[in-house]
Amino acid sequence: MRSKGTAEGRVLLVASPKGGVGKSSLCRNILVAAVLAGARGQGVDLDAQQTLVKWHQRRELVRKTYSETPEVPVLGMPLADWRAALRQAPRFDLTVIDTPPSIEVHYGAAVALCQAAHHVLVPAGATQDDVDSVTPWMRTLTEAGVPASFVLNKANRRVKSYEAVRTKLLKAGSLCPVEIPMLEDIHVSAGKGLAVLDLSNRKRNETFDSLWAYVARVVGMKMAAEVPAA
Repeated sequence: MRSKGTAEGRVLLVASPKGGVGKSSLCRNILVAAVLAGARGQGVDLDAQQTLVKWHQRRELVRKTYSETPEVPVLGMPLADWRAALRQAPRFDLTVIDTPPSIEVHYGAAVALCQAAHHVLVPAGATQDDVDSVTPWMRTLTEAGVPASFVLNKANRRVKSYEAVRTKLLKAGSLCPVEIPMLEDIHVSAGKGLAVLDLSNRKRNETFDSLWAYVARVVGMKMAAEVPAA
């Protein structure tokens, strides 16, 4: 059911020059969170590997047996067709766009796409290699006037490097206050065409509930619970 008062046509881009940082994982979990919150959500997969598209195909198979599983439409298209993806955005409350690694190689298209989004999430792992990769990318986004923030993925607070990496990211740009720990539920759910919020583990779900609250705020969505009573 559509949320009353939701701003239409918001676009969230998930983009990082670093491979293996969980872009597709973030996309599918944010999409399911949006749909469960009552928003009309759509995914767009611009990565040639089509990871998000394949997840959607598995989800459609699940929905044939469990029709109560919320539908999450996903479109797959080449990066060069990104303008076509944006033309679809006004039909939805939120469009979440998954991008290929090394997106900065396609500099012109990458910057134009980022500027067309309401917010860009830049996933990063808690390693120096991640910092070295994502810091120049964040600088590019900042210089282009793009609203963006890092999100720490696969985070482990117990390792010594965690605080050092977090500090370096904070110095380089905005940092999402919600970090995503290494959770088996993420991989288990993905293999079934699901997201963590489709499962029943409350502790795990709180992470993605919080991430969704952050995303909804930074892209400018106003959910039903925030609409003042008439």
